[in-house]
Amino acid sequence: MILPLITTKTLSAKQNNVDPAFETAKADECVLSILYQQDGLSFLVRHQSTRQLYLAGYMPSSDWSAQPVQDLIDSFPEPLAEVIYGIESPLSILIPQVMTDPEDVEWTSSILGCPANFSDVNEAQGIAIFSFLSEQELEKSNTKSLVRRHHWALQLDRLEPTVKPTMWVHVYNDAVNIIASRNSNWSLVNSFPCANESELMYHLGNCAEQLDWNRSDCTIELSGLSAKAYKEVVQPYFGAVRLFKPSQWSKISSAMKEFDALAFATLLRL
Repeated sequence: MILPLITTKTLSAKQNNVDPAFETAKADECVLSILYQQDGLSFLVRHQSTRQLYLAGYMPSSDWSAQPVQDLIDSFPEPLAEVIYGIESPLSILIPQVMTDPEDVEWTSSILGCPANFSDVNEAQGIAIFSFLSEQELEKSNTKSLVRRHHWALQLDRLEPTVKPTMWVHVYNDAVNIIASRNSNWSLVNSFPCANESELMYHLGNCAEQLDWNRSDCTIELSGLSAKAYKEVVQPYFGAVRLFKPSQWSKISSAMKEFDALAFATLLRL
């Protein structure tokens, strides 16, 4: 396979996250996963059945064209077996699907500040997600044929609800995404502004308090930027704190030893 033209990941340092095995991989056996965020596009390519990771990259929004997602797809010279496309929206609300009417979104204005213009449904979990995206975001996230899926809906398809109180916590540059489960049900899915360890601890503590959870009973799984450093900060205040384990979700060869798997956790789950 001819390698596509890509901008390599620049979240912590410039890296060339390409496994040499990608050169001989067959396009019809590869899956491309894309996550659209306001500050950039994260993406990776894996083998469809073995889940061996071939390539990972990040395109900062400062380098975007008018339609960056479509340009990324077009950069691959051959059609891939599958493309999974998720989009993050800071302005989102998740509610039980039975409480929604797809034709009525006016009620979302009181929560989002504007009527929702993007929605998704996770049928298996019985949930609906309503979001607001700016006109620019709608245009830039558009593609010729892909269906935009909400990042939350995709994550809930991959994670298993737990009996004991558990939070999956992914830290971005200026935000944190928290998914919480207890008694085999989903308890909370939300994103919060977060720029430092104090704000992270506030949101974790507040979520536990709002859910009426005893912190000593909680398990926290951390991923994202600076997850290793945050683990040392969070650990004394919760029952168990662990880091995301990429080996549970993908095969990563030693050729990609510089790859920051914790930063790509949400994509590796897809």
